[in-house]
Amino acid sequence: MQEAWDPKEIARHALIGAILGTLCAVAAHVLGVQQLLRRPDLVFYIPAALIGAALGPTRLRPLLLIAAGVIGLVCIAVAYTPLVAAAARPLIRRDSIPTRVDAIAVLSMGITPDGMMRGETLDRLLSGLMLARRGLAPVMLISMERRTLGTRQVSDSADLQSVIALAGAATPTILVDSVTTTRTEALRMRAIARANGWKTLAVVTSPLHTRRACATFEAVDFKVVCVPAAVRGSGLNQGSNAEDRLRAFRSWLYETFATDSYRSRGWIP
Repeated sequence: MQEAWDPKEIARHALIGAILGTLCAVAAHVLGVQQLLRRPDLVFYIPAALIGAALGPTRLRPLLLIAAGVIGLVCIAVAYTPLVAAAARPLIRRDSIPTRVDAIAVLSMGITPDGMMRGETLDRLLSGLMLARRGLAPVMLISMERRTLGTRQVSDSADLQSVIALAGAATPTILVDSVTTTRTEALRMRAIARANGWKTLAVVTSPLHTRRACATFEAVDFKVVCVPAAVRGSGLNQGSNAEDRLRAFRSWLYETFATDSYRSRGWIP
């Protein structure tokens, strides 16, 4: 009993607990737990270290070891096996592409603090531009994001327009302003489509986003052709590396929770 309450032992176990707690937070971050909160500026490393330090000297210390072991095994399974590719299949929807639709809708995937589209948005845009070049539709609807960061307001509109210009797209494009979620994309595009009498959209988005996104657009009365974009380093193909698989798992985890959220709100069936 005296040894258990020795200040040096308490400090040592607290330090070990803090290290384990931090490592759990880092591994959870790698798996995408942070992303579920849609707060990229929020990091749990310090809170996890404090919790670990508090548990380390107590009888609950084995919980830290169990948590670290479980999270570590999940990381290894995701990174070095085709687990995520198998888990992702139910989330991917790929429809047959007809010869003509009323419009092509390209959905967004985040904006950087300096007003640039993120890489996955670029992949979606390029896939949409390829469909436009094939003559699939007379017009493209492209989601544009706008964010307030401190006292600054940033938008990816200039970046989008630069890529469209570089591609030499002859198809007219409409930037759909200030989208924040898939639901707002569907509603804003519906307003534009109704004003022009458009009903059928080819919805272009990342593979793991397709089922939820297309269901969301169908729920607001669009007839949808679902088109998975060609995403570089998707982690879903044979021969993908560990980094790509972990990235795919983060998307899978987010989409799983987001789909449940949309269903509970009645936004998709």
